[in-house]
Amino acid sequence: MSIRTRTVRWIYGLLAAGYLVCIVLQVFFAGLGILVDPDDLRLHRVFANVFEFVPVVMFLLSFAGPIRGSLRWWPLALFALTAMQHITIQNVTGSLRALHAVDALLLFGLSVHLTRRSWPWLLGTNRAGKTSASESGDMKG
Repeated sequence: MSIRTRTVRWIYGLLAAGYLVCIVLQVFFAGLGILVDPDDLRLHRVFANVFEFVPVVMFLLSFAGPIRGSLRWWPLALFALTAMQHITIQNVTGSLRALHAVDALLLFGLSVHLTRRSWPWLLGTNRAGKTSASESGDMKG
């Protein structure tokens, strides 16, 4: 495997792990705003803009990786869920606004999945994307 491929995959894994950390921080900031001081919700709103385009970068990196299969396409779902966060808080009224919290759970779950599947690239192994020894879809190249 080329140095470029290893480097791109390492960056992808780093971004996946970083996005997961950002999601956890977002939940913490929301908790601060709801349970401690409503002024802290400003931090929750501002911080979301810091990492919202990371999934787009991950998707683009998948072409340089080459990263195929679900590890290529799930970042687009992550971006769509991130966009839903903005939509549910800005354009939805009433009890449907609670979908913001449900969407956050989906973001967390998908972030865990992407981090877990790309973690071996951060460790320098060639097993990322595999769920079993016989699977061959995500790790060609």
